[in-house]
Amino acid sequence: MRRFTQSLLSACICPCLLIAGPAQASVVEKAQEWLNRYADSDDTFSLTLTKNKIKFEGCKQKQYQLAFSQQIAPMFNIEAIVHYNKGLLDNGVLSQRVRSHEFELVSWWDSGDYRLGLSHKVRPRHEMSIPVADTVRLPTSTSAGIYLEIPFKEDKHVLTIGALRESWESDSASFQLPWRSSRDNQVKLQYAINF
Repeated sequence: MRRFTQSLLSACICPCLLIAGPAQASVVEKAQEWLNRYADSDDTFSLTLTKNKIKFEGCKQKQYQLAFSQQIAPMFNIEAIVHYNKGLLDNGVLSQRVRSHEFELVSWWDSGDYRLGLSHKVRPRHEMSIPVADTVRLPTSTSAGIYLEIPFKEDKHVLTIGALRESWESDSASFQLPWRSSRDNQVKLQYAINF
């Protein structure tokens, strides 16, 4: 499993570094050496890529999530997550495309029966494209949240309850907004089944 994780990390990180060009070959070699040393250590870590999509007439949505998890102690681990979301609402002249990138850090405490997580998320790029205007950049949002994750049936079914507070600053938008800042409180409920 450790070799598979090492290969997956190399496959994800090395192509990004190779884009920099031949002059950066030493950077790639250093990254590979670091991955080899890290994979051979006793630290427990994992890398997962999740893709969710929904499609019906006039609507398409895709969500990608790349998560790196590092176990700090037997009952405590930290996750760094990169989200990429895109959607299309196709109504002829009024069609819209939306793209967003999010970066999240979650610290999890695992009791064995449930997991409790504290998160901080930043969405610096949230863009909308519509036919009658250029791309509109929406305000940067930050959110803080608490999650409760309860597994069922040998971890194949997972119920997640989240309470989040999201805030926006109007200075980061591509157009003038009537408010300087705004906040939104959210409660999320998710039930997932692993196949």
